[in-house]
Amino acid sequence: MQTAIGVLVMLFAFSVFGFVIRDAIVSNSKDKTGAKRIIATRWNERTLVFPIEGIDRSNRHVVFDVVVLTKDYGWVRGSTTELEKGERRLSPDEIQNEVLAPQLRKGLSSARALIAVGLASQEGDVAREEQRGGLRAIRTAELLRGAVGPAIPMWTLNLGRYLEPCVECEDADTSWQRPFIVIAVRRTDNGANISEALADAMSDTQNLPSPSRYSAFAFAKFTK
Repeated sequence: MQTAIGVLVMLFAFSVFGFVIRDAIVSNSKDKTGAKRIIATRWNERTLVFPIEGIDRSNRHVVFDVVVLTKDYGWVRGSTTELEKGERRLSPDEIQNEVLAPQLRKGLSSARALIAVGLASQEGDVAREEQRGGLRAIRTAELLRGAVGPAIPMWTLNLGRYLEPCVECEDADTSWQRPFIVIAVRRTDNGANISEALADAMSDTQNLPSPSRYSAFAFAKFTK
């Protein structure tokens, strides 16, 4: 009897210890405002993948991978069709070989659906930059359609213009505000609202484009 009680006490202690460790890990992944820092993996030297999970208003879950090219890559300032590496514009062949590299194509080909993201940096009029973000989302979807084929359902997400001042930037470069982003839908509860779950998953994140830092969240089906 005493042995059984001792085992139960030990199991209880291990359970409590496990919860303490989990809470410590979670707290270390947040800043003082409660914003989450998402840990990324890599598909190659230029492609980062951030796993996130959100719920819609009916408490249905959706799991996403946010696929982001490193800060060297992004949209040319003012352009809705051209991408750059550093300050050098990429040729169509370079987009196919570097941006839409084999690792990215392979990683996205297993998605249940894809979301092509468009966004714009803080310069310019909000309405004009929101229009630019929408065109970038469409262009991203077109590139993806050519890379993974027509079988995977696809949406576009226009986040609009970046609004939050960059208090920690060392210079006036704003290219990090307009990265090339694709979101893969990995798992979803039946009937889940993808847009609502994605907004929830992206909210209050330190190192992803949180919707509160941009001027729009326009979600639309891509049918081309």
